[in-house]
Amino acid sequence: YINLPTTDTERIRSFWTAVGAGIDEDFSDENSVCVELTDSTFAMYLSPGFYTDFIGAREIADCLTTNSALMALTVGDAAAVDALADRAVELGAAEVPLPEDLREEMADSGMHSREIVDPDGHQWEFVTA
Repeated sequence: YINLPTTDTERIRSFWTAVGAGIDEDFSDENSVCVELTDSTFAMYLSPGFYTDFIGAREIADCLTTNSALMALTVGDAAAVDALADRAVELGAAEVPLPEDLREEMADSGMHSREIVDPDGHQWEFVTA
């Protein structure tokens, strides 16, 4: 489980289901939404009040202006990477372009990757190798 703050659980639910992810309703309520990204990878988006229950007195980072983490999801092939990234961008995610030399280096090693920023500012990488 990856735990992330969200200011709008319904917005993040709509975003990820439109991208094609599932929702585990057993772990979702008005303060959280559990997004099933793969059979064994879940992103638990928590409202700010609920999120602070887990982090104590530390301040929640504003991920719209500051990057705190880069989460990578391995998907089937380059076409799947592109389909996920394209769909996410259609739904309002911002794409983070990789430098050309990095893309070439990755391609030479058989990798294909695209980076997106979700509506809460969390950065995701869809990658295949």
